[in-house]
Amino acid sequence: MSKKENEPKSFALSQKAANAQPKPATKIPPLPPSIPTTSRGAGSVDGITVKKKFKDHFYDEETKQCCGRTGGGWMSLFAYVIMYLLFLSTYTMIFLYGSLYSLRFLVDYKVDKVELLTYPKHGIGLTAAPTSESNYPLIWYKNGEKEDYGKYVQALDKLLSSNRRKREVGKLGPCGQSPYGYGEKPCVIVRINRQLKWSGQPLLPNSTVAKSAPAEVIQWMKTDKRKLWLECRGYHAYDKEHIGKIRYFPDPPGFDPDVFPLDRTKKSPLVAIQISDFSMGISLAVKCNLWYEAGPSTVEFVLYVAPQEKLGNNTQVNVNV
Repeated sequence: MSKKENEPKSFALSQKAANAQPKPATKIPPLPPSIPTTSRGAGSVDGITVKKKFKDHFYDEETKQCCGRTGGGWMSLFAYVIMYLLFLSTYTMIFLYGSLYSLRFLVDYKVDKVELLTYPKHGIGLTAAPTSESNYPLIWYKNGEKEDYGKYVQALDKLLSSNRRKREVGKLGPCGQSPYGYGEKPCVIVRINRQLKWSGQPLLPNSTVAKSAPAEVIQWMKTDKRKLWLECRGYHAYDKEHIGKIRYFPDPPGFDPDVFPLDRTKKSPLVAIQISDFSMGISLAVKCNLWYEAGPSTVEFVLYVAPQEKLGNNTQVNVNV
């Protein structure tokens, strides 16, 4: 073999030996000191402070957005909400109106007017005037002030002038003429409500209701056994202590059972009570019971008379004319 043929082989062996030598390791350059080695800094998240992120959440100066929306976006949202509420309320009203209107044709709701004036067999309603004129069971005025109790006097004028017989009004004594005891000895007129098909039965001496009646009712029964008796007193022990005296007109205070049942033309009979010598400046609860076989029926009201104002030590302001 010639010398020229051996040269390529020796060159190839030397090339392989060079490739077989290990290469030097590549060095990773260190991080520059200006770049932070951690993303968690004091009071910052990813290099942004919490205060700035909280501020940008409400208003971003770069995008001009408030809570993620522009001014136009917020106006569009408010307009949508208002339109939705208007639609919802309109739909609800139309639905309710249509439902109620359809009931007129689907349900027979007609009621006999006479039946509206009837009550259960065991029960009757009472009305105390003038407390019922204002729908509140209260008589309140300042002693000696005509302007305060004038409305009560007008209410009783209206009651007694409505087709009442003079004989019936005459039985009411001082409670049958103006000013009806206001303001030192106020009167209250009690009547049985106009209720068709109702008739009261007088108390029987040995009945269960009669045994629960107060002593004065039992005493009245001895004089007349054919009456429905009205008895009034303080509601609580405190009221009984300060209520003073209660007078009845007529006396004894009884309703004639033969008047009932009432028809459309008859007026319910009246019984008046007059309260005197009561404590002023104190709310007094008064309870009136109608005693009959199916009773008693009850009506309550409150009386409050404010005392006159005083000048100096013992001088009262006198406003009476």
